Amino acid sequence: MKPLATFVREHPRFVVAHRGASAVAPENTLAAINTAIAAGIPMVEVDVQLTSDGHVVLFHDRTVGRTTSGRGRMHRFRYSELSTLDAGEWFDPTYRGERVPLLEEALGLLRRAKTYASIEIKPPAEGENLSTRLERIAAVVERCQMTEYALFSSFHHVSLRLLRQILPECHTAAINIPGDRRPPSEIARAIGCEAFVCSLRECTRWRVEDAIAAGLYVGVYTVNTVAQLERVLRYPVTAIVSNNPAVIQHELAVRTTD
Repeated sequence: MKPLATFVREHPRFVVAHRGASAVAPENTLAAINTAIAAGIPMVEVDVQLTSDGHVVLFHDRTVGRTTSGRGRMHRFRYSELSTLDAGEWFDPTYRGERVPLLEEALGLLRRAKTYASIEIKPPAEGENLSTRLERIAAVVERCQMTEYALFSSFHHVSLRLLRQILPECHTAAINIPGDRRPPSEIARAIGCEAFVCSLRECTRWRVEDAIAAGLYVGVYTVNTVAQLERVLRYPVTAIVSNNPAVIQHELAVRTTD
């Protein structure tokens, strides 16, 4: 498996599975990750947060009600409690029994499959120690020997700046905060990141051109339809983030070979 920096240089466009293959399997679960791996998607994006007892888990929301059988704020659960919740049946009964996975489990799957990880660090919960939080996330990635194969991203740019102090060799991407009109080059300088990610709505020529001129590569989310893909392909965007990555990868391949 080549280092991430080499992969990006050699692949001007590639697809990223958003929360795994989340259109066809429950988001941020091992099932969604395995589905993306089986489809040959080169990079899988997951969201990470910490439980009350310091375990790094895959989870998007502040509360557990939308994607599990439980209720309450995610960061108040111990992992032993969170792991008893069903994280699959809400999506489809065939996924009954899926659990909220540890980041370590997810990275183990990805490393064995030679698939890159995109790790979105969610903003810290109220009262959470940011340094401790990031140290725990970094420790998991290092323990899994995935530092050179993982891209860390966040809307919380302070987290990215601090993470680079904790793990200087890490790869980082700033996600544009909705409504932020600053040029990507300015955002990147403040953080020291190598990539810029924005929403489909915010994917405009001036943003993409500014990012590329600053030496950044660009990611866009969330591209789920052919029409959305056609829009993105007007610009030199590198990472195409999709809930339905197999479909988008197929469509991208068709256009590449035509």
